[in-house]
Amino acid sequence: MSAPQYQNPKPTEGINYSHEHPLKEFAQLLVGIGVLILLAILLINTFAGAIAQRIPFEYEQRMVGDLEFTQVTPSARQEYLQVFSEKVAAQMDLPKGMALTVHYDEDEMVNAFATLGGNIVFFRGLIDEVESEQELATVVAHEIAHIKYRHPIVAFGKGATLITFASFVGGASGSSAGEWLIGGSANLTLLKYSRDQERAADQAAAEALQRLYGHIGGAQQLFESFADIEAKDIDEAGGVEMFRSHPYSEDRWLELKELAGQQGWQTEGELTALEIVD
Repeated sequence: MSAPQYQNPKPTEGINYSHEHPLKEFAQLLVGIGVLILLAILLINTFAGAIAQRIPFEYEQRMVGDLEFTQVTPSARQEYLQVFSEKVAAQMDLPKGMALTVHYDEDEMVNAFATLGGNIVFFRGLIDEVESEQELATVVAHEIAHIKYRHPIVAFGKGATLITFASFVGGASGSSAGEWLIGGSANLTLLKYSRDQERAADQAAAEALQRLYGHIGGAQQLFESFADIEAKDIDEAGGVEMFRSHPYSEDRWLELKELAGQQGWQTEGELTALEIVD
């Protein structure tokens, strides 16, 4: 019996050769990873928001406790804003047990914000900017709407979860580029959510204005004033809306004007001069 014959055949030409350019394959891989990261961020974002919104408001209040939101003692303006906010809130169907605490800061910043536990901070710069009661009511109702819809706790939950995810994945991979990609995607997701929050709060504020005054003219006055400020700061703020936490004021008024047409609301009416003590 003859011994077996062993052969070493020559492999087919090009068997381990790809016709795709290496850079093209790398780009496809990078895009695929980016899509997976984006999907993961969207899922985490949705899950975190849903969980945060179910946290009882009483627990949210305990989270902040006696935290000081301003550096000034109570004033006549703070007392006025507290009473006025409660007047506006009475038109907004807040959930039972949801209480508001108003703070006033002497800073010249033209701003106001709602935060955890039903706390709302108004800055002197904003109060000095508004000219009518209806304009002030627009700001107040907008911030109350954030509290009503639990926007602060949801934003807190989304932000904390996404930051943790970015740190974990970036640390596990040891890649600063990967961490930057995840962090950038998370930031854009949060900015998009912030703009959606602002639109929802605008609509709730417009409804409150209609109930209080029979028109939403105060919103037009407010957004025209904000638009003038934006025009001065446009170079610093940036012109691309996707990188902003708030939609442009002109667009916000146009959306409310369209909503008013759908709901049969009046867009013009009597404006009462604002008289607020120092």
